[in-house]
Amino acid sequence: MKHWVGRPVIMYCGEEPYTIMKGVLRRWDPAASVAVIGHQEIAVPFRDIVFIKALAPKERALPPVLHSVGYVMRERQQFDNAVYFKSAVTIWKGDQLVAFNTTIVAHTKGSVTLRDGQNLLKGNHIFVVRSLRG
Repeated sequence: MKHWVGRPVIMYCGEEPYTIMKGVLRRWDPAASVAVIGHQEIAVPFRDIVFIKALAPKERALPPVLHSVGYVMRERQQFDNAVYFKSAVTIWKGDQLVAFNTTIVAHTKGSVTLRDGQNLLKGNHIFVVRSLRG
């Protein structure tokens, strides 16, 4: 089983429903009868391992999530990026929430078009964008 060392794997342990562990197999220790997996270096006894398989690239990545902190868009390029990446945008008019987690489909020098067709003036609204992480 040493051919798995250093590779991203998924390990099925115990009885059905299996406990699933994902991560890089760090060590295979026959003296201690354990396999060490993940950055937390969890030791899994050989007797608990049902089977091991390679972790596909799409299974390795965490699902994308929104950053918890947004920023106010002021520059043309920020609006361009929000359109291109379909970023989540929250829109305020003073202290009133106009739109939450919407996307911008187009913008000009003075206005913004939202996915629902609304046209809003840039000078009258505050546009806060949150990018995707991952």
